[in-house]
Amino acid sequence: MVSSIVPGTTGANTLGVDNRFARNQQPNGAARNAEAAVLGDRVEVSGASIAAARESVRDGLNQVHQALAVGHDAQAMLVAARGATSQADLETILGSYQQRVDGAIAQGGTLVAGQSLNVYAEPGGAPVTIGGADLRLKSEPGVTDIISVSAQAQLDDAGLGQAVQRSLETLQDSMNRLIDSARALEAHQGFLGAAEGAMGVRNDLDAESARLLALQVRQGLQSMGGASIANAEPQAVLTLFRA
Repeated sequence: MVSSIVPGTTGANTLGVDNRFARNQQPNGAARNAEAAVLGDRVEVSGASIAAARESVRDGLNQVHQALAVGHDAQAMLVAARGATSQADLETILGSYQQRVDGAIAQGGTLVAGQSLNVYAEPGGAPVTIGGADLRLKSEPGVTDIISVSAQAQLDDAGLGQAVQRSLETLQDSMNRLIDSARALEAHQGFLGAAEGAMGVRNDLDAESARLLALQVRQGLQSMGGASIANAEPQAVLTLFRA
């Protein structure tokens, strides 16, 4: 079974009804011409496309969760660096953290290296871009770097305390953005899971029924609210698809 979405729609409107496909009273020839004119904008939503979107969202969530975990390690590193009592302790703290970041990047982490990530959260639609958060230590950090503490920081540096505080503030802002991204992806994940399940429950839908189902989904999601989708029980969400 397939249904249709219009490129560019997002959120609860993703599986909305496209009025351009509504039936009208045009002569047969005119109706065929009108339909042909919009076929180029039509996107088919199938079980395979939804499964692919779910996989992309799952991979994106893994990347965001990894970046958040490294971000927590960065916070702990900065607090420890501020309380270091010797240069050797400071070097150990910085070195251990850098190994943690290098390990995350070696495992395929792109966000922690400051690279953006495209997630195809909408079947057949444009990707959602998640901005990276460069959590690496650098020898000469710039004004735009999240972590202002140098990888070669010296304990007797008068500016070390200020660099730590500035890093903590910038890091918190970056983590807040990552948390927002995680919540959005979790909402998409819950929605896509429910849509995929509904296709298995109602695999005999024709094109007209698919549009009616899309309207049910849209109205149901709007009534539940986007924030609740991520935490909804699967069977509760599936009730949105039942006639």
